[in-house]
This record gives sequence, structure tokens and C-alpha cells, in this order.
Amino acid sequence: MDCTPPQSNDCLYQRRNIMFKNNLIIAGAKGWFLFLNIVLALMMAVLSGCGSSTHGRLQSSHEVTQLFKNSQVLSDHQYYSSGFQRIPYGIIGIGNRYRLRSSHWKPIDLNPTLLSQLTYRMEHVYSIEPRGAWILDPDGNRVGIWYSSRDQTTVKIEKDDYVVVVIPKPPDLSGIP
Repeated sequence: MDCTPPQSNDCLYQRRNIMFKNNLIIAGAKGWFLFLNIVLALMMAVLSGCGSSTHGRLQSSHEVTQLFKNSQVLSDHQYYSSGFQRIPYGIIGIGNRYRLRSSHWKPIDLNPTLLSQLTYRMEHVYSIEPRGAWILDPDGNRVGIWYSSRDQTTVKIEKDDYVVVVIPKPPDLSGIP
């Protein structure tokens, strides 16, 4: 359509329509650019959080199992139990460098005789034989030791060398499926 002066209403309408479409295309491109930048920023935030994990883990260990079975108490560890006092669900020893943050683990004054009694009861009352594991920080450094029929838990290292170890679930009783 030829829009030479004097301009008709159709010509003005056509120019406004073209300008509107061009603005939509530009606005759409700006919108996509903004959307992609937001997605990228969120991805970077999530991925940067993955690199600074505070979660540790358990590492199954025959050596730790033998420490408990041989009633060896590590002098540089503070011991705790969860579950029943005379037949615990689990026993942990936390290295003296760390402090345990938990109201569910109960401190115990462990000696070889008491450790022998507790491990004997755990082995004979629960259907799954207890096993030992190292409690590790996110970098794989040893924080403590674990002994339980359950071989999974959550370990978290907090500020000022506090450690959180979630108590094990109650094990099944011997003879009960």
C-alpha cells in the first residue's frame, strides 16, 4: 500500500500495526533474554550450593566392626548410644575434636566390659548383625565411628566442629520377619 501524503486512515493504521508488531518482536526477544538470564542465575545458585555440601556419610569398615567386637574403646572419642539403655539400636564414638549436636543420642561412659555387654546383646537380640563404619565429613576425613544393624544415616558437619548424626531406626527383633 502506497502511503504518500495526504495519508489516509488506512495508511496510518498500517504503519501503527507494523510498529506494534515490531515492538512485540523486540519485547518478545527481551522477554526471552530476561527469562534465560533468570534460569541461568537459578542454575548457578543451585550448582554453587552443591559444591559446598556440609553432609558427611558412613563408610562401612571391617576394622571398626572389629573394634566393637573386641571391646576396644578409643580414648580420644566420646561415646553415645540410641535406643534402649541396655540394648541400644546404635553406638557411636565421636572424635574429641568434634561436638555432637543431638538430644537423641545419650552419652555413655564406655569401658571394655560395658561395650562387650552392649555389643553381645545387640548381636543376639536384633535380627541383623550390627556392623561398624567410619563417620566421615564431606571431605572424607574421619569424624567418628558407628556400630548398628542399620548401615545408613544422615551425617552433617556444622560450624565450630559440631556434628549431627541421625539415630538409626529401630532394628527388627530376632525371629520376627
